[in-house]
Amino acid sequence: MFIGMLLLVNHVFSQRPVTGIWMTVNLPVRLSDKWQMHNDASYRSLGNSVYALQYLYRPGIRYNINASNSTAAGVAFFFTRTSFNKTNPEFGKEFRLWEEVLLQKNITKRGQWHNRFRMEQRFFKETSIKSAYNAYRFRLRTSFVQKLSDKWSLQFIEEYMQQLSHNKFQYDQNRLIINGSCWISSSAQIQAGYLCLIWPQNQVQHLLSIGFQKNISIHDNGNDN
Repeated sequence: MFIGMLLLVNHVFSQRPVTGIWMTVNLPVRLSDKWQMHNDASYRSLGNSVYALQYLYRPGIRYNINASNSTAAGVAFFFTRTSFNKTNPEFGKEFRLWEEVLLQKNITKRGQWHNRFRMEQRFFKETSIKSAYNAYRFRLRTSFVQKLSDKWSLQFIEEYMQQLSHNKFQYDQNRLIINGSCWISSSAQIQAGYLCLIWPQNQVQHLLSIGFQKNISIHDNGNDN
C-alpha cells in the first residue's frame, strides 16, 4: 500500500498542469528600412502558481523583403523545469538556432492573413533525468488578423509542430490561439487571449496569454517611435 501511494504521488507530480499563464515581451528594433532586430522574452508559469515552468530569451535579425514578406534567423535560450513538481529546483538548459519565413496578405479592407514557417535546431543539455540530445522542429503557423478599429484588433491563430528526435519524426504539439490587441500608443500595444495547447496523447492545456510589444526605431534620427 505504501509503495502504491508513492507511485500515485509520483504520477500526480509528473502530470502536466492543465492551466497556466504565458507572459511575453516583444521589443523589435528597426535598424533601417530593410533590417530589424528581433527581441522577445517570455515567462511561463507552473499551473496557476507564481513558480516558473519555463522562461526564455529569443534574439534575432529580420530582413524585410518588401512591405508584406520577411525572413528572419536567430538564437534562443530556454530554461525549463525538469518536472512539474514546484519543489524541484532543477531547470534544464536548451539552446536553439531558428530560421523563419513570414508571408502576409491583405484579404479584406481590415483583415490580413499571415503564414509563418519556422525551423528550429534544438540542443538540450544533460539533466538529472535525461542525457543531452538534439532535436529538429518544424513549425507552421497561420493566422487571421481582423482590425476592429484604429486601436483594437482580434487575431485567430493555429500553429502545428512536428519534431525529429531520437531518430523519430513525430507530432510535437498544436496551438490554437485567440488574442485581442489594444494599441496604447503609436508604437506600443498590449495583448491578452486564450491559448489551447494540445500535446501528444491528447494532453490539453488551457493557458492565459498576456503580451506587451514596443516598437523601437534607431533609424529615424535615433529616436524611438
